[in-house]
Amino acid sequence: MSAKISLFVPVNIGRNLERLLRRKAPSCELITPASSDEELRYFAKTLKDPDVADLPELIVTLHPQVLRSFDNPALRELYGPPSLEVPPLHPALRERGIESEDALVQPLLYAPVVMLVHRQLDDPPSSWADLLQPRFHGRILAPGKSTPVSLAFAGLFQRLTQAQDRLRDLTGLLDGMKYSGLPFDVLTGVNKGYYDVGILPLPFVRYGLGRNLQTVIPKEGALLLPEMMLARRDASAEALAIASELLGQNIQRFFAQLGALLPVHAEIPLPAELKGDRQLLWPGWGWYRDLATQRVSR
Repeated sequence: MSAKISLFVPVNIGRNLERLLRRKAPSCELITPASSDEELRYFAKTLKDPDVADLPELIVTLHPQVLRSFDNPALRELYGPPSLEVPPLHPALRERGIESEDALVQPLLYAPVVMLVHRQLDDPPSSWADLLQPRFHGRILAPGKSTPVSLAFAGLFQRLTQAQDRLRDLTGLLDGMKYSGLPFDVLTGVNKGYYDVGILPLPFVRYGLGRNLQTVIPKEGALLLPEMMLARRDASAEALAIASELLGQNIQRFFAQLGALLPVHAEIPLPAELKGDRQLLWPGWGWYRDLATQRVSR
């Protein structure tokens, strides 16, 4: 029986990554959801009442919902740390306390979320907190509500305002948020001036420049989303070969250079847009896990 691999990565690298992995393990069955909604339906069907025959040997996902799924002891018993060599973590990430707190979870990369701003916008935002200003209410566009990007955006602002008396600003921000299913729609909406600010991972922003758009890496840092890998305890040699390939220098370099994503491998440089670890914002694994129940609008 071929190894089942559930793989959901940023769309800009998805097809190329799938081709690379098929060369490494041609008989594997790659399950590649087309959207966050489709991935969540797959998790609900496959992970809720686990049947070993249906469970993927590897799960690769950005979605925090998978962490909640593994609260199920029956599921947790079936997965464990992959029996393979893990490279030393990139120092910029290690200094941010980003190492996984759960032995089941092996990070593969981090997707940095930044702002995309229309070039003609007067006094553009320079920090995440600037978006609480009433002038931006109703002027911000983000991907679909169920995406990790939009969940993390709402979770970040819940955190930013938790210790401040800014509930009215938070309510105005979240009530006014607009959502679109595809990153391309966010690029188009800001480029045409329908919105002032777009919220997107850096990979999509990189390829959306050269028009009416500019990138803003907020003062607090690009908000990091972890791409996570979980492996079954009985994972086949074929599945483990794919896991090793994902952590290897070639694909880690591919993540950084072509994908504008942060590699976990210590020997691979960060994407050119990120000058150092001070431009990274990571609120913690507990925060990310809690995004599974985060409401993105009021």
